[in-house]
Amino acid sequence: MPTITPQDRDTIVARQLVERRQEFFRFFRCRLARPEDAEDALQDFCIKAIRAANALEDSVKVDAWLGRIQRNTLTDYYRRRATRQNVEAAFAREPCCEAALDPESEHVAYGYVHNLLPLLRPDYAEIIRRVDLEQTPRQRVAAELGLTTNNVGVRLHRARRALRIEIEHRYQGFCDGEFWIS
Repeated sequence: MPTITPQDRDTIVARQLVERRQEFFRFFRCRLARPEDAEDALQDFCIKAIRAANALEDSVKVDAWLGRIQRNTLTDYYRRRATRQNVEAAFAREPCCEAALDPESEHVAYGYVHNLLPLLRPDYAEIIRRVDLEQTPRQRVAAELGLTTNNVGVRLHRARRALRIEIEHRYQGFCDGEFWIS
């Protein structure tokens, strides 16, 4: 079994990728609908092959080794595409939360929120009041409170969750799909 040096491995892999580029592209193009997807898969394949060149042990078996990487790359592409499609489908099923409320509903909603703020922890009430009701930018709130922007986001998420629980508990008929605190 002929062994090869690390430098030879890199050279052999690079040479194969350059010389057989069209063949590799045709493999992906036959299996993927769009040429852009085939090109992306080809680039992923080349990167994987170059990174894994140190695993190549036998220069005679380079074709089989590249074929395995190519099939794995295609499988990875299919998995990513399926995940992306599932996320897009789930997003499409989500109710639109940006539907504009009529002025009367908006006024009523703010009234409910204002009435519930004293029932929340003071820091939760403060962050909801400043970010959601007064629409102060998170960066400014973070600077004024001595927090990071990410920390403000986390606190806002927790505060909204607490507010949602209060709304569901106190105004069960109110959460009919038109108004939700996310």
